[in-house]
Amino acid sequence: MSFYNTDANWTFISEKVHQLFKEKKLKELQLSKLSKCLMEFVGHENDITLSLEYKNTLMKDGMHCLLSNLRHLNKDRGADLLYHLGELWLEFMREIIPTLQLIFANIKHLNDKDSRVERITLEQFRDEVVLCTDIEEVIQEVVKTQEFEIPRSIIQMLLVLGNLANTNTDKSSENQKRICDLCSLVVEPYINPFNAKNNLQQY
Repeated sequence: MSFYNTDANWTFISEKVHQLFKEKKLKELQLSKLSKCLMEFVGHENDITLSLEYKNTLMKDGMHCLLSNLRHLNKDRGADLLYHLGELWLEFMREIIPTLQLIFANIKHLNDKDSRVERITLEQFRDEVVLCTDIEEVIQEVVKTQEFEIPRSIIQMLLVLGNLANTNTDKSSENQKRICDLCSLVVEPYINPFNAKNNLQQY
């Protein structure tokens, strides 16, 4: 097990980040204490190790918490799934990401070009929340039947996630393609970067 799992500061950080994902907000006093705790903690380990723990532990636990709000919604309740996922997305963007950026603002390796808090967190939301629902089946069915209108929040979510830079891993590339394919269904015109040559020939 990691050093972080036995360190009192890391335990406090983990608990408060989990609370953020559960309640969507943290009190100002908690944020202040978190920042101090994190700075003291960083003195024991390097930024690279902390960034790995951020992605592999904090975010996976947090996304599991978010996904639990949607597990009862499947393709048979497509309208409800898209509505609740859209509302979750808005809370995620308005509350959770800005708070995480504030908490980890002083961690150098979580604020460089390739490892920003925002990008890592969005990738995790894509992989561990959005693509773990029945969103693909629901959107394909809605496009076919026009049974109801796709929420604007879902369209915004897909466009934001579809604009993430590819991290050049097989899983990331495949998941990014799945999101871009959904964008192709709900946005017109849309140039799918995974099929850009064929798309351009159509214009």
